[in-house]
Amino acid sequence: MLRKLILWAAAFVLLFGVAAPLRAGDYQLTGDDVSQIVRTFLRNHFAREEFDDAHSAKMLQQYLDQFDPEHVFFLQSDVDDFQRYSATLDEQLPAGNIDLALRVYERIKQRMGERQQSVEQLLAAPIDLKGDESILLDRSKAPYPADTAQAAEVLRKKIKLELLQQAQLAEQPDDKAAAGAKDAPKPAAKPADPQEEARKEIAKRYRNLHLRIEQYNRNDIVTAYLNAYTKSFDPHSAYLSQDDLENFNIALRLSLEGIGATLRWEDGYTIITTIIPGGAASREGTLKPEDKIVAVAQGNMPFEDVRNMRLGDVVKMIRGKRGTVVRLAYLRTNKRLVEKRYEVAIVRDRIELKEGEASGKRLEVRRDGRPEPFRVGIIDLPSFYVDFAGRNASPDDYKSSSRDVEGLLEDFVEVGVDGLILDLRNNGGGGLDEAVSLAGLFLNAREPVVMVKNIRGRVTYLSNPHEEPLYRGPLLVLTNRYSASASEIVAGALKDFGRSIVVGESSTFGKGTVQNVISLPRELGALKTTVAKFYRPGSSSTQHRGVASDIVLPSLNNHMDIGESSLANAMPWDAVRPASFQKWDDLSPVLPALEAQSRMRRSQIEFFRGVESQVQDYLEHKKGRRAVSMKEILSEAANSNGAPSGNGVHRGATPGEKKPEDDPYLVESANILVDYILLKGSAAARRVVSQ
Repeated sequence: MLRKLILWAAAFVLLFGVAAPLRAGDYQLTGDDVSQIVRTFLRNHFAREEFDDAHSAKMLQQYLDQFDPEHVFFLQSDVDDFQRYSATLDEQLPAGNIDLALRVYERIKQRMGERQQSVEQLLAAPIDLKGDESILLDRSKAPYPADTAQAAEVLRKKIKLELLQQAQLAEQPDDKAAAGAKDAPKPAAKPADPQEEARKEIAKRYRNLHLRIEQYNRNDIVTAYLNAYTKSFDPHSAYLSQDDLENFNIALRLSLEGIGATLRWEDGYTIITTIIPGGAASREGTLKPEDKIVAVAQGNMPFEDVRNMRLGDVVKMIRGKRGTVVRLAYLRTNKRLVEKRYEVAIVRDRIELKEGEASGKRLEVRRDGRPEPFRVGIIDLPSFYVDFAGRNASPDDYKSSSRDVEGLLEDFVEVGVDGLILDLRNNGGGGLDEAVSLAGLFLNAREPVVMVKNIRGRVTYLSNPHEEPLYRGPLLVLTNRYSASASEIVAGALKDFGRSIVVGESSTFGKGTVQNVISLPRELGALKTTVAKFYRPGSSSTQHRGVASDIVLPSLNNHMDIGESSLANAMPWDAVRPASFQKWDDLSPVLPALEAQSRMRRSQIEFFRGVESQVQDYLEHKKGRRAVSMKEILSEAANSNGAPSGNGVHRGATPGEKKPEDDPYLVESANILVDYILLKGSAAARRVVSQ
């Protein structure tokens, strides 16, 4: 039962990021319904915490941020008023009282109407874009405007920034990515007055934003309120209305068609979380994790702005029939912390499952004094997958990640390799039993792979199901900040056993919690609730901290707010009593030498010297900086060649995108593995054969 629960939870998490409210059906949620939903959540959430004043404050902020994530619309006096009411929120909500939710909604309608008038006045005439002034990089933690005049000034700077971003987009060359598609966009004629067109577009966006809020019904308000409640406990819990569940079912049926990306909603933006290997976005190659989608267009139709739009509505716009074109406008932050706007056209397609499967390659590493190269086997694992229908029909013959990796290992053992790299970069997770089975291919029988603690504090040990390890040779696990969930279970277990060196970015994502979808009666929908936590055999949770690399390779991701620790109200790290297990080896004595050799080698490689230099440039601009100069944005626009730069810094190659020898991170990992083999002595350097 536990495994079924976790598999379901993993599938849900992979398809959904932060839930945003969707339009509800005909059934109107009542106060009694709200009370029942709140009580059900409290009974089932892992934290077992009371809904107290601290949660009330978090809930209020979460609710306000759903309407005004950039602190542009509400005034500080509004927030002060709401906070007085929230003092008794811990009594109101369990009783089904949603008066505060309605009060906030009426106020945001009023403030948006006022701001829309300001926007119309600002955009009625040309705006001077050359005058230099600064604008906050991130207003999500900025003070709310003190009065209407200050709110108008905040809007003026915000609109000026948006005009500059539109100007950048106007200078880009036409996108050729969708050439040949049946509804490929035709090259747009350049407007006679680009700023006038941009002003019209921005005015339209603010009108649409106001209209969307005006169209909220009671269920929309209650759904947003309940989501703020669940998010006050942890970022992965959510209330799912009936329409949320319907959208989930659609996503399951159509999950293999579209652009092949998972999305989340954060601070009013739809943000790319992962690019799915084998999908249209992966093959097109432009979009990257953390890009912010700001507008969507169908084929050659005009763009529709999607900022502050519900996640579910954005997903519906991006999803579509195979072979049709969707155009996305998106923001990407460069190394100088300037957000630049770009556009890409992607032909929707079916995910090619072969491209998402485990695959094997070999890389040769030559060393002075050795006549033959070291042969390093590489297993690229994009996700932990399983064919549930195939497993039910034929338990001894079905498709899964662990079975595919087992086949690749058998091939490597047969041909002979000196060492093996398990590449888990950008692997967002999947089935828990697949993670346990895969880790077991490298461990002795019945050794514990992961511990799971449930809501009652009971710890369950999930152990290696295999009789003996299939591969006993030198092993290295390659990770990055987007290696999450099941990936962290494998990396953490192999590290705790001393079975593998972990190399890559500073740490993995840090998602060590389990969510279950709890059905609610009648037409109330469901609750996605955190019900358990993962722990490594050595006692440490993967939650929040992830799995730290033994040897850290340079990457911009090491210095960005990525992962569980960057999410609001993320559950803390903790530990349980360590499991009883026999360590494979103690790698700690060799790690300092491996780190020193890698550092020396990287200092002589132009690629890594460039990455280090660009990271330092980024850190110098980031240090203590909360605002950016408009003059700097203009300079960036003038110097842009129209092509997105991957944040101006190489952020780590996506596995499978290139040949092993063309991926500097993979090549360096192979060199580290060879260093390890040599340090461990001639016995470890002999080619591995089946034992």
